[in-house]
Amino acid sequence: MLQIDFNFVVIFILVWILAIVLTRVFFKPYLKIRERRKNIIAENEQAYKQALKDYEGHLNRIENELKAARKESLQIKEKIISETLAEKAKLVSDIQSEVQQQVVVARKELEEQVDKLKKELDQKVELLSQELEDKLLQ
Repeated sequence: MLQIDFNFVVIFILVWILAIVLTRVFFKPYLKIRERRKNIIAENEQAYKQALKDYEGHLNRIENELKAARKESLQIKEKIISETLAEKAKLVSDIQSEVQQQVVVARKELEEQVDKLKKELDQKVELLSQELEDKLLQ
């Protein structure tokens, strides 16, 4: 039959002691470091996802603000254009009324000059007719 030798028992005990020592000295610290790294990687991944989510949120907010600013600038531009057109129409109206007033004044002046010239012409005609009559009668 099989005999268990004392060396076998000593080697068996030494192997178990070596396994325990290796577990406490090498494997446990290695597993702790590995677990810490795994946790750090998970935290970094979560932080990356959160940063990406925040970035997308900021990007969407900025895009919305840009859209609102563009819309507002278009409204301001349209308002300025309409105000400019209204001012232009007012200026044109003012100029037209001023020109019409100047035309009325010029017509009055022309009519006065025409009347004056007609009177002068009538007087000259009268004088010329007098002179002609005097010459014919002499």
